[in-house]
Amino acid sequence: MKKILYLMSAVLLFSACGKQTKDSITLDITFKSDGPFFESSPESLQHQLAEELTVFMKQHNATEANIKAVKLISASFTTADSAGFADFNSLILNMMAGGDSKAKEIAVQNPLSKESSFSAQPAGDADLSEHFKSKDKFLVCDLTPKADRESPFEIKAKLTFEFTFKD
Repeated sequence: MKKILYLMSAVLLFSACGKQTKDSITLDITFKSDGPFFESSPESLQHQLAEELTVFMKQHNATEANIKAVKLISASFTTADSAGFADFNSLILNMMAGGDSKAKEIAVQNPLSKESSFSAQPAGDADLSEHFKSKDKFLVCDLTPKADRESPFEIKAKLTFEFTFKD
């Protein structure tokens, strides 16, 4: 009788685990602000994620319900601004979802160099699955200027997310 119970427990355990698939997607995102920027007051530049993920999800026969885990694995930022990032102290990239007013920090660069490009360290432990399950998904890039700035600013971000799907 004990052997049967052990066998049934093992079968249940293995069948409950299910198969998982991992894949990544790299998104090219543009953040723009017409300004003005005010010293020490973060300016939030937003981008709504929608179309970028549609093809990727279809390729994996996935829906929001199939998403088990999502994390940012790389983040690089560039600007064509002649001053590079010299006018700013820091950059924080957050993820927000629909009715969720709580932002999840996914990458930070502080201090910023004067260069026109850099790679930020992703918050590797930040699971974004709940954010990606939401219909409305936003990336929010907070820039903190060193001084007042009137001119517009544009950032291009290359972000790579790793998805784990439940089959």
